[in-house]
Amino acid sequence: MPSHFTWNIAFHSGFTADSDLQAALDVGIAIGVVSDRVTLRQQLRSLPDHLDRGGKVFVDSGAFTAFRRQLAMDWPKVPTLYRALCTTTIRPENLSIIAPDVVGDQQATLLLWHRYAQDIRSWIDAGARIIIPLQAGLLSAGEVLQEAIGLLGTKAFCAGIPSNLAAMTAADCRTLAHDDFHILGRVVMTDELRDKVHAMLTRNTGATISSHANWLRSRTKAAWMRGMFVSNSDFTVKGLNAFGSGEKSSVWMA
Repeated sequence: MPSHFTWNIAFHSGFTADSDLQAALDVGIAIGVVSDRVTLRQQLRSLPDHLDRGGKVFVDSGAFTAFRRQLAMDWPKVPTLYRALCTTTIRPENLSIIAPDVVGDQQATLLLWHRYAQDIRSWIDAGARIIIPLQAGLLSAGEVLQEAIGLLGTKAFCAGIPSNLAAMTAADCRTLAHDDFHILGRVVMTDELRDKVHAMLTRNTGATISSHANWLRSRTKAAWMRGMFVSNSDFTVKGLNAFGSGEKSSVWMA
């Protein structure tokens, strides 16, 4: 793994109560929310205000939760929220949203991309950072990425990479040529994840890499700052390993 990356965003999520989310917004940290749990007030005011002030917001489609609970996704509601957030903030570049996908099913994901291609392209054109999840399947990760580029007519999006080794191997990651990646799922810097990040960065020097995960709710600002490792410059692998070995610590990448 390379000795340095530039990591500087920590998306914090897992706020089950509105008051917890509001506390996070008040602190001004980068936050993550799930689309089906965003209230109308958050959609129209809280989240756009946070974005306008320069705060970072990550919106999960809810596909993983639906997959885990074996529930059907209500996809028409997701683009409505995404569109609203893109158009009610003056800083859409601070917004990261996950495009429609089906966890673990490459073909179904491709079908969803075709179904919502016009919507996805409109969010890109609005200036938001769109994360396109690359599911494993018959096509390699690189081939799926090229399918997305061809369909959307642009490379101006982020490639979503499953953190689970079973979902995408390091060898598959080596087929990717891109400049913006998001690691899907909780980031714990295991040897397997190191191999995947190494594989991506070896071919894509200087690429952006971000991630998100659930975080403990009801924390004070001081507790949040003790619980995350954020930098505007470079980290060494030795430093990351030292931080990651601490109790209840997580590494967040961007």
